[in-house]
Amino acid sequence: MIELLGVGARRADGDWLLHRVCARFHHGEIALVVSWRPEERLALLDAVAARLVPEEGRVWVSRHPVARDTVRRVRALVAEVDLHAPAVGHRSLLWNVLVAGKPWHRALGGLLRLPGKPERRAALRALDRVGLGDRAIEPAQGLGPVDRARLALAGALARRPEVLVVREIDAGLDAADADLLRGLVRAVVRSERVALVASARTPSFGLDFADRLVAIADGLLVFDGPPAGFMDDKIAWRFGTA
Repeated sequence: MIELLGVGARRADGDWLLHRVCARFHHGEIALVVSWRPEERLALLDAVAARLVPEEGRVWVSRHPVARDTVRRVRALVAEVDLHAPAVGHRSLLWNVLVAGKPWHRALGGLLRLPGKPERRAALRALDRVGLGDRAIEPAQGLGPVDRARLALAGALARRPEVLVVREIDAGLDAADADLLRGLVRAVVRSERVALVASARTPSFGLDFADRLVAIADGLLVFDGPPAGFMDDKIAWRFGTA
């Protein structure tokens, strides 16, 4: 579980990005964070990913507090997923998963350390979980938007995280790709029992996708509940949805 207790963080000008925000995110749950100011919704994700240490309050990730001396420990529990990141085209899908987020993929003297059997098994399992198991040895060149998202998810799952963080999940997608992506992500979250916290520019992306929608306005938590409830709420007009 992820818990935010009175979390606060300021901009460089002293105004609040987040102020006294309280929320809980559970395993197997999708939470979508929205705000008409991108920096506010991204700040909440940064707090979950231990990229931001709150100036007030406390963030807990799987019973670990986010503090300056625990950042490395918390980040080991969280996988940040860029669903729109390009793959290394001339390499196989399996290779891309094996190097995702791993410091050892950088060349040292022109050589790469060969992954061990446990790493390969984890990578192959992750590819299978996102529907790419039968394409592991194919080159990643020419993947479409949804298959790039599948590959990015596989790279995250291979690390066996407890939390997935996705920034701007609705960016650059047409309606058909967005529907496919929503179905893929929901299936992964349910089967792997991870918590997923994502930001989005459009609250309506959360309909039939997110379990909860968390809305921030002027640094304050103004809504936390089912997405359908937000769309009917009197504050929805502030987000361009009503």
